[in-house]
Amino acid sequence: MNTLPISIRLLLILIVFPWAIKGQQARVLSLEEAREIVLSQNKLLRIQKEKANESSYKIKAMAAKGKPMLYASGNYLHSFNENNFVIPRGGVGDLLNIPIPWNDFTLYEGRQDIFTAGILAYQPLTQLFRVHHGIKAVRAEAKMENSKAKKAALEAQAGVEKLFYAIKIQEKKIAEAQAAVELAYARLYDAEIARIAGEIHEVNTLGLKAEKAGKEHDLLEAEIARENYLADLRNTLSMPDSISFELAPLPETSYVLQPETQYQEQALQNNPELQAAQHQLEKAGHGVMAAKNAYLPNLGITGGVTYQGIIKELPETNYFVGANLTWNFLDFGKRKSELQQNKSKQLQADLFAENTRNEIRNKIGKAHRNARQAERLLFAAHQAYGFREEEYRIKKDGLETGLITKKELLETKVELEKAAQNAYAAQLNYNLAILDLKVLAGIYP
Repeated sequence: MNTLPISIRLLLILIVFPWAIKGQQARVLSLEEAREIVLSQNKLLRIQKEKANESSYKIKAMAAKGKPMLYASGNYLHSFNENNFVIPRGGVGDLLNIPIPWNDFTLYEGRQDIFTAGILAYQPLTQLFRVHHGIKAVRAEAKMENSKAKKAALEAQAGVEKLFYAIKIQEKKIAEAQAAVELAYARLYDAEIARIAGEIHEVNTLGLKAEKAGKEHDLLEAEIARENYLADLRNTLSMPDSISFELAPLPETSYVLQPETQYQEQALQNNPELQAAQHQLEKAGHGVMAAKNAYLPNLGITGGVTYQGIIKELPETNYFVGANLTWNFLDFGKRKSELQQNKSKQLQADLFAENTRNEIRNKIGKAHRNARQAERLLFAAHQAYGFREEEYRIKKDGLETGLITKKELLETKVELEKAAQNAYAAQLNYNLAILDLKVLAGIYP
């Protein structure tokens, strides 16, 4: 029986089932895509958004309290007895020996099936003052929850970017550690050659072996740290373990540090935490006004129609209109206590808003100071990297001309990788410092 060669069969499988290979390819995830994913998939962020939606629904419920109320009622009763009112013969008396009435007289003939119904409408009047402030209080609460949702979105996106930076920094550390391991191998190789030639004793190689093991340990630590950061990013994005991904290169554009006063002014307008504190103060103010309006009596207009099928001598349908007034003038200090509670909440909200403003101002000052310091460190790190890069270029040319050994070039490469890692980390730390400023100012991304 003829069979196709294995190579041809594998080629046919790849042609017929290309998805088998594509399914194993890792997805390249950019920073912008990760931001979009966290906004749509993060569970805690979705919970906060639903809280904002819940507050918006309360507005309609509060507004309905000021609308006319319409009640409909109906009653049905079946009596097993005849409820007739009969005056018997002579029940009133007699006149000239003539009984009055002459015969049994049915004064009222009751019905065994009784039905009543009615419709009552009530339009509150004085209660509208409380409803008005209640609506404004609920709107302020909805704005407060929206501000919290905005804050959660800012923090989620910023957290994703920080994880991107941490992973990229670890990749540079891995490259540095790999170069150090390669150098340790080269040093140990030269030592083993010298030991075999009888130039050194075996004990002289033990230190180099320990150095190689230490460098391999450092490399493993860097790889483990990168794996942990990737796991944190996967959890933040709510991505299943079945999806493999790699990070796309970060944008080369760097953030630009603005004057501190600009961030302070932007924070007063856009910082969600400060906005939430202001809306909380607004809500407390409307709560005080609603508590004051509780002293007013409840006055409303009523109207409706009734139907009765009990007494046929009376009209079946009756229309009416009127007014209703209720006033609880003796509440044993309940309204006064509620007013004092709301005033206390207003004072707390005022103090909280003032404290929040001070905290935001101090955080921006500290973050701007960190950004200026990171900027100076970035300049120094780039200078060092430039010198190391030039040194490596010259020594690489020297290796080709035989002026230096490969081990000496590896030593220079290790220093170059270390300088590259420091420069890259300094750049990302500078971006992180400005990132914190943008989040505090409420203008990220």
